[in-house]
Amino acid sequence: MKTIFLSLILLCLFSASFAQNRAAIKGKVTDSLNKQPLELSTVAMVDLKDTSLIAYTLSKKNGDFELQRLPVDKEVRLVISFAGYKSYIRRFNFKKGDIVDLGSIALNSKMLSEVVVRAERVPIKVKKDTIEFDAAAFKTRPNAAVEELLKKLPGVQVDGDGTITVNGKQVSKLLIDGKQFFGSDPKIATKNLDAAIVAQVQVYDDRENDPDHLVSETQVQKIINIKLKKAIKKSIFGKVFGGAGSRDRYEAGGLFNMFRDTLQVSIIGLSNNLNHTGFSREELNAQGGFDRSGGNTSFNGGRNWGGGIEKITSGGFNLNQNYGEKLKLNLQYFYTQRNNTVESANFQQQFLKDTTLLTRASSNRYANNHTHTISGLVEWKPDTVRNLRYNPSLSYNSNNSGSSALGNTSNNFDMPVNKSVSNSTSDWHSTQFNQSFYFHKRSKNKSKESFTISHSLSINPNHSNNFNNNDVVNYQRPDLSDSLHRLSVHTSNNVSGNLDFSYRYPVTKNLIVDVTTSGIYNKTSDQVFTYDRKTGLDSLISNQSSDLKRDQWTENIKPGITYQLNKKTQIIAGLNTQWQQINNNFVTSRLMQNYFFLLPTVRIEAYGISFSYERRVNQPGISNLQPITIVYSPLYSYTGNPNLVPSINNNYYINFFKYFNDSQLGIYSYGNIASQKNMAVTQQTISSDGAQTNTTVNRDGRPSYNFSVGVFKRFKKVKEWQVNTSTNFYGNYYQSLNLLNNVEGWQNTVSYGVHENIGVNWKDVIDLNTGVGFNQSNTKYHYDDFRSVKVGTYTISNSLVVRFPKKIIWETKQDFNYNGQVAAGFKKGVNVVSSSLALQMLKKDRGELKFSVYDIFNQNVSVYRYINSNSVNDVQNNTLKRYFMVTYSVKFNKLSTK
Repeated sequence: MKTIFLSLILLCLFSASFAQNRAAIKGKVTDSLNKQPLELSTVAMVDLKDTSLIAYTLSKKNGDFELQRLPVDKEVRLVISFAGYKSYIRRFNFKKGDIVDLGSIALNSKMLSEVVVRAERVPIKVKKDTIEFDAAAFKTRPNAAVEELLKKLPGVQVDGDGTITVNGKQVSKLLIDGKQFFGSDPKIATKNLDAAIVAQVQVYDDRENDPDHLVSETQVQKIINIKLKKAIKKSIFGKVFGGAGSRDRYEAGGLFNMFRDTLQVSIIGLSNNLNHTGFSREELNAQGGFDRSGGNTSFNGGRNWGGGIEKITSGGFNLNQNYGEKLKLNLQYFYTQRNNTVESANFQQQFLKDTTLLTRASSNRYANNHTHTISGLVEWKPDTVRNLRYNPSLSYNSNNSGSSALGNTSNNFDMPVNKSVSNSTSDWHSTQFNQSFYFHKRSKNKSKESFTISHSLSINPNHSNNFNNNDVVNYQRPDLSDSLHRLSVHTSNNVSGNLDFSYRYPVTKNLIVDVTTSGIYNKTSDQVFTYDRKTGLDSLISNQSSDLKRDQWTENIKPGITYQLNKKTQIIAGLNTQWQQINNNFVTSRLMQNYFFLLPTVRIEAYGISFSYERRVNQPGISNLQPITIVYSPLYSYTGNPNLVPSINNNYYINFFKYFNDSQLGIYSYGNIASQKNMAVTQQTISSDGAQTNTTVNRDGRPSYNFSVGVFKRFKKVKEWQVNTSTNFYGNYYQSLNLLNNVEGWQNTVSYGVHENIGVNWKDVIDLNTGVGFNQSNTKYHYDDFRSVKVGTYTISNSLVVRFPKKIIWETKQDFNYNGQVAAGFKKGVNVVSSSLALQMLKKDRGELKFSVYDIFNQNVSVYRYINSNSVNDVQNNTLKRYFMVTYSVKFNKLSTK
């Protein structure tokens, strides 16, 4: 909390310190004919020298606008624009302390000539729900990636991992000329496409599956559409890179793009053993060729908190084809191979009244995974009122893995309890088919009347063979010592599908009624055959095998209303009537279940604040209902409970979001209260020798609370210095019920944390980003001796990029993590410092030779602590250590305007 107050004080002092040395301008935008105010007119101030944007805002409902903290003694141009109107353009050279009142500015609806439009480019335009930035108004370095351009746009933030937010809202996808580019992950495009080929950047709400605007304004995400320059009718561009280093480290890859008017083809490939995760949300590593080369940090890939060393080889293609303006096709294919090895050490403290079980364990694991995925998209918009989208995908996954583990358990009386030695191997493969269909039609004659059909289908068969050997020596109960050698053959198939119909009809100008009906079918089959291999012959263990089948039908009818109280206030309410019929089949019995639920939903939107309530129902898994006991090891068994009933979840939410365009200041907050009735709780029976038997029972829960508050700000540029900052504070309070050895007790956890980030940029020569964070978790067990456990972690993250003359770039990154509560023998603090030096070469700096060293002080390790119902666990895994690497990358670009 002190950090937040300090940040706010510094923010105010910093703002006040230079506000008095700045100028301001205000006025009112109106229509020249009817004198009515023009709301949401774009008011932009640009640098006359290079046409770069200085500040912008949108006019209010009454047409008023104001721009503050404008530079003095500098030639600038004011551009006021509104769709369908002639722009107002005027030059200024403000003096210190100037406050200019332009009064009423009347825009003429007569359009400019084509020549004038090109001469006076408008840096920002607002077209209905879309904000469009002119890329030419935001100067970037030669050879800069799209990500660097986005960082200069007002309201756009790009985090160190490449995550993009616009006015505080996360970007869900990035399109290239309205087409998908390797799926929905924006990072592939932002890190690999050149800013020089961009004409405009469009930002709008992600309403692709929400055309009726039923998702709250405070929660809707954003889409960025990159519009390429029209002059580039044909282009081939991309990059290739390769690197080798110490400890047999390597990386290689490339990206090839071919654009031909309505056709886009992209091919991508990557292989490394640097814990880079390929093409899945940690996109296109930040080391080597697929980086910002002077904008990105170099070493995100090495921080693998899951531990282990991973080798990955991945590749695929992305194809887009437009047939006119109405039909769009997309086809994608990916292949990924992962090889992972993990060495782990674990220390567990398990509390049983006056006895504490202390277990030290070590394990080695490996996994080899192969995945093939192909997906497509067909989007058809025959006119302005109809939209159809079909999205199929097929994937195949195979995996073989193995592990070996050794564990020793003693108690707080220094008495040995048990010793376990185990090893296992597994061979698994899975196929998954998914499809989704969506059709939406608006009425031509009646505003807000619409009809929607949606459908989804998923088919997922799996098969695995698991060999397990588990030897346990029980020092306190020798009769319980045992040796299990088993083969488990597991086959499952999950099929789910749904069909939804929705109709909305405006009864009055302010009242809309709607009804949604849906049918859902879920079919689950799960077969496990367990064989005893002690004798050398595989003999079936019938009471440790299972054959589970479930058929579930769900029907929903949900009437609802949307009532608009005023322009900024509306109420959305509905009552879902749900019927469920479930047929559970076990080996020797059957369980039929029928349920009826009333599930209300309410949401109130008012002036940027959203209040909502919803009720949900969750069915217990069929394996939890199975009326048998399965012995997984001499120390662990589970008994199913056929008397379990569904849990009812009640959730209350509050969301607030506000962004001020003129000051580029954003404020957001989130809160949630959740409660459960008939929640599923694990009931544990743990003996002093460490043997554990679990089952699942129903109990009513207690409310849990969580909230988050954040502020982010981008300051106007001062003498080539650009500063941005963000602060976030969160808190949670959870109450969990523990059922241990016939004693019921509540586990209350309070956790909170604060994170502060500051970014400083000087003339694109120096780029400094620093972040600090603190997280605290306090858990108290309200049973037995009311034991309390505290976990506190501190994090510091710094990155520095310096672009020297002679095309030399120096990058350094630090990640520091500290947890003082981990057990003795585990590393409390981890400080990973990495650095690189790059030399750019070739025409337009398209070649780069980079020397990098990861983890200079050789300190990297994966250490973390987590808390269970009656235990504290400390885990330490191996991960990448110090290595040196030399990487060469080159970009290629062949453009044609013919």
